[in-house]
Amino acid sequence: MSGGALLTAGEAFTALGYLVGALVFYIAAKERKLATDGMQTLALVGFAAGILGAKVTQYVFSGGEGGSLLASGRALLGGVVFGWLGVEIAKRRMGIRRSTGDLFALALPAGEAVGRIGCFLNPCCIGTKCDLPWAVNQVGELRHPVQLYSAAVSAVLFAFLWIRRKSFPQEGDLFRLYLVLFGLSRFGLEFLRDGKPVWLGLSMMQLFCLELVVSAVIWQMVRNRRLRQEAV
Repeated sequence: MSGGALLTAGEAFTALGYLVGALVFYIAAKERKLATDGMQTLALVGFAAGILGAKVTQYVFSGGEGGSLLASGRALLGGVVFGWLGVEIAKRRMGIRRSTGDLFALALPAGEAVGRIGCFLNPCCIGTKCDLPWAVNQVGELRHPVQLYSAAVSAVLFAFLWIRRKSFPQEGDLFRLYLVLFGLSRFGLEFLRDGKPVWLGLSMMQLFCLELVVSAVIWQMVRNRRLRQEAV
């Protein structure tokens, strides 16, 4: 791509990931008869906050040098966190009390399935060295195309949750299932990523994933217990 282009191919896919996530969020809201003007606003807020979060995260992890708007996986992860925070803050200000977690459970893996292709093209979030037939040359070494693994896992996760989306009677159950599945899959993928262990041979992301899974399981158990008590 020419030097005068606004976005590289990788950045374009990353930005497209945010758009896909926002679109799936709105489609899921429409299906649940939540596609009000407020929900449209929330989708736009999530997209804008995600882009802002990507920029801030990239700036912080590049040592204050700024860099490309959507140049790394950290930017993608930061965008997801900021997007969620933006939506939650907007909900409070708009007086929306309805849970939107199940909408995120569909929007996040859909967006990541596309956004991780951007990570592959950038390239960032590189894999560990390997000599497999499908290894790719990144940063001067043959490596696992772990970004494509992540994209494929996210696509499968989205498809599974989309098929099962009507199987849960209580709002929030789908979101907690997503947290568990995301945490477990990302924990495994981290073994194929080129990262630094921080404790017991595990990376910071793996420790976060373990905490996420445990928290989601406890959250679901507490909710189920409360529902049983209310039914008595």
